[in-house]
Amino acid sequence: MDEIRTPGPSAARGRGTTFRLAAVALVLFSALAGTGLARLLRAPEADTKPAVAAAKFPGRLFKDWKKPDLVIVVTGQQKGYLLPCGCSHPQVGGLERRYNLLQMIKAQGWPYVAVDLGDITQRIAPAGLPNEQGKIKYLYSMRALKEMGYSSIGIGENEVNLGLRDLLAEYSLNEPVPRVVVTNLFNADKLFPTMTEPWNLSAPAGASLKVGVTSIVSPTVIERMKLLTQGDDKLVFEKKTTAAIDRTLKEMAAKKVDLPIMLYQGLVSRNGMKEPHTEAMGLAKHYPQFPIVVALSEEDEAPSRPVSMKSKTGSESLIISIGRKGKFIGVVGVYKTGKADKPFEFAYERVELTDPEFLTPKAKEKGHPIIELMESYTRELKEKEYLEKHGKVRHALQVMPEVKNLKRPVEVTYVGSDKCKRCHEDAYDKWKQTPHSHAYMTLEKKAERPANRQYDPECIVCHTVGFGIVSGFVNEKTTPKLKDVGCESCHGPASAHVANSTDIQWQMRLNPWRFLPANKRADAMDQMCQKCHDIDNDVHWNFQKKWPLIAHPTPKAAGDEDKPKEDK
Repeated sequence: MDEIRTPGPSAARGRGTTFRLAAVALVLFSALAGTGLARLLRAPEADTKPAVAAAKFPGRLFKDWKKPDLVIVVTGQQKGYLLPCGCSHPQVGGLERRYNLLQMIKAQGWPYVAVDLGDITQRIAPAGLPNEQGKIKYLYSMRALKEMGYSSIGIGENEVNLGLRDLLAEYSLNEPVPRVVVTNLFNADKLFPTMTEPWNLSAPAGASLKVGVTSIVSPTVIERMKLLTQGDDKLVFEKKTTAAIDRTLKEMAAKKVDLPIMLYQGLVSRNGMKEPHTEAMGLAKHYPQFPIVVALSEEDEAPSRPVSMKSKTGSESLIISIGRKGKFIGVVGVYKTGKADKPFEFAYERVELTDPEFLTPKAKEKGHPIIELMESYTRELKEKEYLEKHGKVRHALQVMPEVKNLKRPVEVTYVGSDKCKRCHEDAYDKWKQTPHSHAYMTLEKKAERPANRQYDPECIVCHTVGFGIVSGFVNEKTTPKLKDVGCESCHGPASAHVANSTDIQWQMRLNPWRFLPANKRADAMDQMCQKCHDIDNDVHWNFQKKWPLIAHPTPKAAGDEDKPKEDK
């Protein structure tokens, strides 16, 4: 293998909406006005042949490809991102868009084998929540991958962190598809009987190729996993992987596998260090039998093309990193050459799952298997009362030492924004004019596909006051005063301030930004906002532009001259 075709336009990151609209304008006035790109970007109601129904690829994809003998679809490191939250547009990724792309590939008559590196589930929940939903997200993700026809799935440290036995017993004990593969898990046949395999054989209909998929956990990741498995001395990964790889390759050869694939739970390289400290590059160099190696990514953004690694014998392997959070898919086109010394040529396309190319047309929503799965997911969160599963931690203000000379000691609790109105009427009126004041209603009445978002703790945490914190939001009936993003979402529980409104120490505790130097104030406030307005949820976040829309400075009053001076 010595040729990788990566068409220039598709190697670039997906363009923004403005760029695409400009492109449509050019297309409409060109001789290519009737192409799929123009049709895809028209309003959905005017499109009599929606993208998924017509199975046309967006015009920027696979432009120079002839029909492959086989396609390898590569994903990994989803990290619990089932679908974009929908709080801003355009968002990227999600299992629904992934399914739609695979349907396009299938409709083209391209046989495919889909594989996933692992780390499907999350290790850390959003906005500092405990990871109560990690397991249920894994189960629904695996069900979705089954719907998409995935062949093989690797194991990552996130799966180990959640309890590998529990996860595999919940899904793989009863479901052989997709197959969980790992070849250096010691005594896997005894620890996880019928739940894992060292490797998996795929022979998709329409392709005359046998594909063998295996997975290895690298020495570096094994060391990290040891910290997660303390006390579980039976869950051991073989750090010296040579014997396990040799054994698997021998079995693949006996089954006459044409294309071995390695899912490698390790980085492409470790900060450019030389052997033996390289990870996937070292493996590819020493095992040229794997023309395709999938490795971990350090960044959310996927590289536009694979790393090409030359072995000692002169053959080359593709090392693919596909980014994190399910934003990208790697698509490898496999072309048989008929040559014994170079049996395949490969084409590669990095696909960014963007709006609007991979959204499901309105007419195709009913019966869409992934949309239905996501509805089942949020319905299960509601029925099993996941809001109640989250324990309560203490806010920083609730563990601070008491302030001396207060009129009376006060327990620090949330009081609701209406209590703040009594002294901060201007700020309250400003708040009522912002989307923060009806953030709960947005989940309850406007969030669709799936519905029931108001029962999803990972949504509620950013649409209410103090969820997951002592005295914070519990549910709509128990704590109605804490619905929406209120004053205390940013300032913290305010009961002590309400009881002692003139106490300077509590004023500083609830509004520490006011007393910061001007050159540090904006950065501190920006970082706080990004706990919810992160790049995945608010794709247009810009503090300098957004802050003036909600700014609510407290008017100076008598006694201000005794307070710490604020930089001008």
